[in-house]
Amino acid sequence: MADVTNKIIRGTFGRLYVNGQNLANVKSFEVKATINYETVDINGDLCQQQRMTGYSLAGTMTLHKIDSFIARTLGDGLTTGVMPKIKIVGVVADPDSNGSERVEIYDVTLDEVTLLAFTNASVGEESVPFKAGGYHFIDLI
Repeated sequence: MADVTNKIIRGTFGRLYVNGQNLANVKSFEVKATINYETVDINGDLCQQQRMTGYSLAGTMTLHKIDSFIARTLGDGLTTGVMPKIKIVGVVADPDSNGSERVEIYDVTLDEVTLLAFTNASVGEESVPFKAGGYHFIDLI
């Protein structure tokens, strides 16, 4: 049983790259594909069926606040309407596991950017929700 337990991947070894830059201040990262279905009634069948019609990608990265990386990445996009092209690569590669998992997420759009926030006697962090236009796995375990 210990062999299986030691293969459980620890998030400590996760890495996040935004436009090729390693974000050493990443606290957590998650991206999910939500599958869209249309309900289909089949003649003679009382049970409704589901037909996939597409999917959407959305996620959140939470960063320890050490710099203005997100604001700098967004640049003047909010005021000019010219948004930057963003690509994210997420990696988890625990040295005790059976390999690494890497996914590239492209056509990323940031849903919001925190202009300024702080809480007295607390470590600063920044939550950045995003959506994406596509993905592909680079490595799977």
